Amino acid sequence: MAKDILVTESLSDSMMKAGAKLVERLDAQNAELKSAFWLYFSEEKSWKLVLASPLVDSLGPRVYYKKIVDINKASKDEETISLNDIGVSNTSNQIVQLIKFAVSTGTGISGLRFSRSTINGFFIEDSYIYRSS
Repeated sequence: MAKDILVTESLSDSMMKAGAKLVERLDAQNAELKSAFWLYFSEEKSWKLVLASPLVDSLGPRVYYKKIVDINKASKDEETISLNDIGVSNTSNQIVQLIKFAVSTGTGISGLRFSRSTINGFFIEDSYIYRSS
């Protein structure tokens, strides 16, 4: 049975690996994932995996979260990310657009750290980008 990883104040290797695996699994399920990145929220001292897809608009966020739940259940003994640590969004979300403006990774899965940067007046404390297209 899959087990949730512990999301901590610092971005761990297991968080990065679990995020990449989830992106791979979403791609295999035709989830139309356009952006995927860990984003650090300094006020809460926590990370959230942000997943953006046009399907969030067409199907609704509940259906998209269900897709993630189903993928996590099928993950067997691998570490997965709890839904509490994932945020789904459409592709017009402000932070998704800002990161897309600053960093374009294409459609593959990257591993790019983007820290302490300001994009159009919006400060990003820390992020780890898998995809921004």
